[in-house]
Amino acid sequence: MTGSLLAPGGSVATRPTGPSGYASPLRAVDRLEVLAREPHPRFVLYKTVDPEDPYMVGHFPGLTLLPAVFVLEGLRQAMTALLGAEEPLNLVEVRSARWLAPMQGGDEVRLDVAAEPLAGGLWQLKADGVRQDGTAVASVKVVLGDRTAAPGGDWPAPRAHGAHGAHGGGAGRFADGVEGPDYTRILELLPVRHPMLLVDRVEALEPGRRIVVAKAVSGSEPCYQGLDDGLPLSRYMFPRALMLESFGQSSVLLWLCSDTSEGVLVAAAFRDCRFHGEVRPGAVLRHEVWIERLMADNVFVSGRTWDGDRCVMTVGSLIGSARPRTQVDRTAVADA
Repeated sequence: MTGSLLAPGGSVATRPTGPSGYASPLRAVDRLEVLAREPHPRFVLYKTVDPEDPYMVGHFPGLTLLPAVFVLEGLRQAMTALLGAEEPLNLVEVRSARWLAPMQGGDEVRLDVAAEPLAGGLWQLKADGVRQDGTAVASVKVVLGDRTAAPGGDWPAPRAHGAHGAHGGGAGRFADGVEGPDYTRILELLPVRHPMLLVDRVEALEPGRRIVVAKAVSGSEPCYQGLDDGLPLSRYMFPRALMLESFGQSSVLLWLCSDTSEGVLVAAAFRDCRFHGEVRPGAVLRHEVWIERLMADNVFVSGRTWDGDRCVMTVGSLIGSARPRTQVDRTAVADA
């Protein structure tokens, strides 16, 4: 993982596999153009959706789509490069994020970004994204900070030692639940494959209500490949974009175990997502997801993610949508 996003003159167009020196799912920025540094930074970042990028082969098989969370990863990488930060910035909050149109293999996505400093060394970034054909694809507001940064509001209380999820019960079921899908059934339900498949086991399930899903974080995952020996432990933080993607896949499992939906399942929006701690190789994440509202082609969920007794992420709202394939695959439209 070599190379820089920035060069004299404000942009560079090299294509190494990822930023150097810290864990990342892919190089989420191909080119970065700085428009202004004062009084506040403004810049444009570009990313071409490449089926050969790490993780992309599994999202989705037969239909390459840029995961929505990789837009958030692009903002993190761009701002880290712009500031010349020795330690990478990280997602602290996703205040709002709307995904307006698919970003398909071969598309070039342009994000126009305005950054504003906040108290405590935090940065708020507002970004609007378009495809090369002018179609709006994203509208995002996030907060970034260093590894010590914490979001505002109340800190989630530790989970009681030995508690299973938020509701008790043995592996695979809640006290009033049913047996959850095994790994082969997970593969049947989810439209993602290795290395983008980011759930390992359903620990508890109440269809139509809630689910607990486990994800083991392994040091052999693609986000850690290519890192040099001797880096500090902070560089091995599991990318928070991947943690949010894993939560989203857990939400899809709950949805599909609760209702049947036709079409391509995609993220439509995030709101009030907050990150509360570092996650490193060896952790076992447990996503607790509950349905707030279930409609014909949309699901609204909230939840929390734990690493042991630490709450490391809270999700105020995630909206999933089932869209006809012709809305997300322009080649299908052309072949029709």
